[in-house]
Amino acid sequence: MKIMKRINNYLIDKEYKIIVKDNQVSIINYNEILDFTLEKISIRHNNKIIIIEGKNLYISKMLEDEVLIKGIITIIRIN
Repeated sequence: MKIMKRINNYLIDKEYKIIVKDNQVSIINYNEILDFTLEKISIRHNNKIIIIEGKNLYISKMLEDEVLIKGIITIIRIN
């Protein structure tokens, strides 16, 4: 029964999450991608802007509510 509760909580959770691991950033529950270049990707979640800066950045996976960014990540800012 615990696993069903965890799955349900995951499905209704609308807070954004940022997971950083091995030169990749996963952002869960984002609203939209505002801008992306090889050096900078900007993503909006409600009234916050998440900015990832680095080199050779690219979007490796993009789902309706999750995006995975890979490359040489140097800075992650939240405005």
